[in-house]
Amino acid sequence: MTAEPRPQQIHLSSALAQRIVDELAPAIQENLNLMDAQGFIIASSDAARVGTLHPGAREAAATNEAVSVFADTVRSGERPGVNLPLEYRGTVIGVVGVTGTPAKVQSLAPVLVLTIALLFEREAELAGESRRDAADRDVLARLVHGSRPLDAIGALRQRSPALVGPWALVAGMVPATTAAGVAAFDSARVARLRSALGPHVVVGALRGVLWVLASDAERAADGQTDPGAALAGRISELLPDTALVFGSVCRSDAQLALEASQLAALSAQRKLWNAPGVRAASSHLLHLAAAHLPAPVADSLMAVLRGLSAAERETLGAYLAVGNAAELSRSGFTHRNTVRRHLQAIAERTGFDLRVPEQAAVLALAIAAQRAVGETGASTR
Repeated sequence: MTAEPRPQQIHLSSALAQRIVDELAPAIQENLNLMDAQGFIIASSDAARVGTLHPGAREAAATNEAVSVFADTVRSGERPGVNLPLEYRGTVIGVVGVTGTPAKVQSLAPVLVLTIALLFEREAELAGESRRDAADRDVLARLVHGSRPLDAIGALRQRSPALVGPWALVAGMVPATTAAGVAAFDSARVARLRSALGPHVVVGALRGVLWVLASDAERAADGQTDPGAALAGRISELLPDTALVFGSVCRSDAQLALEASQLAALSAQRKLWNAPGVRAASSHLLHLAAAHLPAPVADSLMAVLRGLSAAERETLGAYLAVGNAAELSRSGFTHRNTVRRHLQAIAERTGFDLRVPEQAAVLALAIAAQRAVGETGASTR
């Protein structure tokens, strides 16, 4: 059974109270006070009154009823005016006081209470979103980049609601060609996505990459669509400028930890994220293999390419993606004579013939290894 969320501890801070007073007081042309639930003034248009006890406010908080103070009944710490309790989700968190003749300000006070309650509600929502964002980023950082991802998965079960498997994990990035002038995944954008996807997700941006982990993923899918593809498709609808890669549905902790590791390796290869859209991580198995090669093996593979010019390496990568010289020429990559010349030079300088599948596979892995380490000619390992 899913545990019920713990009640939120409500507190009207003096800093927030004074900010509200400073914002509203100029518009009402009356002295405005905010008191805590014990009746102490914590914010006021009259700074000299802050910190003093207001008996009428204490009474209003205790009885949850309006208390008017008249000139002939003023007690120490009071001035004539109207004091109304301020509620948040059924709890009195403070008192709003408006100084002035009660008959004059009693119609204004309820409007101020409603306005202040709405402002406090908004502040509470922002604070709650901030806490959830921090919690989401913490668990994702431990899952994706931490040395003990299983600890992060255990923490998911301690949340409310508990986030249990099977899981779907999606990584997203805004391609550099479309990101000019755009804050890729700022807090507001992440918050809107989190709200749209619901409570059974963890959403966070780490190192320029958006991560979304969905709990109980198979139930969320329609039974025909892969859960990862369904999640990525939903995110793509909300963030159409984003390149998204989804992993396989994970039915165990170990599988989720492995999937996170593989997507993290892919996210480091920024050239793969060159256009918005949705792709399966399985379509990048070659790049995953290259990312996990031992350093000496990767160096040996990349050494095969060192005699090639930048244009020849570009042609090699494009040819391997298409598999046909004529098709590559028709795609507008470059003139067919240039393609043929480059392919001939590649065969001569590397000693590998692209017409032989095994030899073409070696060159494909060499290109993938080069991309995995940002290779430009000399090994960086």
